[in-house]
Amino acid sequence: MNDTQAKTILITGGGGGIGSVTALAFAGRGYRVAVCDVRLDAAQATVDAVRSAGGQADAYGADIGDAAQTADLFARLAADYGRLDAAFNNAGLGGGGVPLLDISEEDWERNVRVNLTGTWRCMKHEVKLMLAQGGGCIVNNCSILGINGGANASYTATKHGIAGLTKSAAISYAAKGVRVNAVCPGLIEAGLGLNVIKRGDEALRRFLALHPAGRPGTALEVAKAVLWLCSDDASFTHGHLLAVDGGYGSH
Repeated sequence: MNDTQAKTILITGGGGGIGSVTALAFAGRGYRVAVCDVRLDAAQATVDAVRSAGGQADAYGADIGDAAQTADLFARLAADYGRLDAAFNNAGLGGGGVPLLDISEEDWERNVRVNLTGTWRCMKHEVKLMLAQGGGCIVNNCSILGINGGANASYTATKHGIAGLTKSAAISYAAKGVRVNAVCPGLIEAGLGLNVIKRGDEALRRFLALHPAGRPGTALEVAKAVLWLCSDDASFTHGHLLAVDGGYGSH
């Protein structure tokens, strides 16, 4: 793809299943990939895989739930790359299926701090960099539970919040060259989804039954959706919540 030559993308949660596969996919299209994860060793493992495949990548350790660490991350990105053409805000915590009455103050605040406030914080830095250079593309990992309801109150609430952030930012910055969209994966055989699949319990069977495709998705299927949203082929797509869910959202 000629339109990706020398472009840079930041992927948060880049040490996880969806993040690492997406990093490899973008590197394969010629992007320089900044891989960020709260676990620096996991980010480095993704970077090693990208470099082994002939791509360009660098590892960054940061907790997006921490304002100072996030500010330092973007200062380093600006110094190392000089620009940011795309970002996949993929970092987040699961909820464990805990309903509203059973969620502790601590668990609620942890989910909000990372999933919602962390995504908002990254978007602020990303939009500033992109406006300064004349444009860019942001994709948030919203989850299908950002469109549908889910048993876990804190996780579902934060993902609905990310959906709102996506649409609000798209309205504010579309005319200034910054496109903001989101992917909304259903059950995926990677990352948090893989933990659910490994349980193999009745709750999993009920959840999987909500996917008309009859199977979990793959990290590569999510990565391809992110690639498309960041490509010139999606140039008129703003504020869209792209379901990658095997039909889950059709219920």
